[in-house]
Amino acid sequence: MKKILPFCLVVLLVVGVIFSGIAGCSFAEEPDETLVIYNWGDYIDEDIEEEFEEYYESVTGKKLDIVYSTFETNEIMLTTVEKGEEIIDLVCPSEYAIQKLMEGGHLQKIDSSKISTFTNVDSAIYDKVAEVFTGINVPGIGASESMVDYFVPYMWGTLGILYNADVVTEEDLATGYGVLWNAGNNPELEGKILMKDSIRDSYVAAVMRLKELGRLPSGYENIPVQTLINTVDDTLMQAVEQILIEQSDALKGYEVDFGKAQMTSNRAYVDLAWSGDALWAMEDGENLDYFVPEIGGNIWFDGWALLKNAQNVKAAYMFIDYLCRPEIAIRNAMAIGYTSALDKTAMMASEDVLAIVEENEYDVEEYFNDELRYPDIASATTLGVMKDFGERNSATIEMWERVKSSKQDNMWILWVSIAVVGGVGIAFGVYYLLTHRANAYRRLIKTAEELAEEENA
Repeated sequence: MKKILPFCLVVLLVVGVIFSGIAGCSFAEEPDETLVIYNWGDYIDEDIEEEFEEYYESVTGKKLDIVYSTFETNEIMLTTVEKGEEIIDLVCPSEYAIQKLMEGGHLQKIDSSKISTFTNVDSAIYDKVAEVFTGINVPGIGASESMVDYFVPYMWGTLGILYNADVVTEEDLATGYGVLWNAGNNPELEGKILMKDSIRDSYVAAVMRLKELGRLPSGYENIPVQTLINTVDDTLMQAVEQILIEQSDALKGYEVDFGKAQMTSNRAYVDLAWSGDALWAMEDGENLDYFVPEIGGNIWFDGWALLKNAQNVKAAYMFIDYLCRPEIAIRNAMAIGYTSALDKTAMMASEDVLAIVEENEYDVEEYFNDELRYPDIASATTLGVMKDFGERNSATIEMWERVKSSKQDNMWILWVSIAVVGGVGIAFGVYYLLTHRANAYRRLIKTAEELAEEENA
């Protein structure tokens, strides 16, 4: 009994320590609040989340836990939000997706007075958005809403062509979007061209290619780029479908995320790319370059929107305010390769920003005056912004599926041809082996017979 008693005391002591540790982990670190953020993958400096949690606690005295999840496409994000099964505070959609969320009644207006850094945002972005996204019907509010009241710009850029300058010739580049079709008949480009697995981006490229070739349907020739890339009636869509099908033989395939890796590893030589991905690839790979063909194209914006069912509005505003600080914005831009929506004048006025740019081995003047990174959107008439296709969404998706299936059909024919040729080769090989063995056997028998005859003689 004397031996058992000390043992029991030790056990109780150990159990007590364990439970106190569990209690400490469970309750001492329990957050006071949560902030739920839904963003694109790889679209923020990874250290920002933890730093903001610390900043929030220092300001409010409350411990914040950021619940951060990501999406790959606007469509995935829209499906998640529209289902309404998850509580989300902040989301970062593209402009047309913000339009859809507004029309679905999923967003609340942004109160810019709650964002002290709001004036850092480039007003040219809001001007461009205001040109296109006005008169939006928001349930319960009215049919004359403007998108500028429902989001805070985060990143922006262009859609263009990333290419390997060692392979793509001046003659290829002269064809504009035609390089995506290998219009220059460059043998090295066959099967080395990538397109976006996105009807919206590919639609822009196809429409612009039709315009380059003078193949737009009658009556569409003089339509401005802004209107043209948002025209999805049957007539233009049929022309787009035809030219995309014509392209399929030259393609390596369709991609969303892996294009830049294919380009930097020389597994592809041309890619329809977003400017941020292109700039990232150009720094990581050798002899890569990017351009937007002169005929025109697409300019896009992503921004932060506050969902109607947001539970932590205060923290959401503080997070947006934090991201609009020049030193935070430039860190995000450096981390992901895209262009911050903050006015570059405000960025260049910050000593912290200049130091970060130089630490990342950029020349400050070259970085902020790079036309690939900062195109002139204020006066660009050939760069349009894509809107939601509305009632034509289903028709465009069906058309896109037909285009992609044509590529698969071609691949099926190719593989069948390879299989037939391979089968013929195997059959010939088997025939040759069997014939060779039979002849060898006959020669062996003949030789044996001749030897026997010599012995008998």
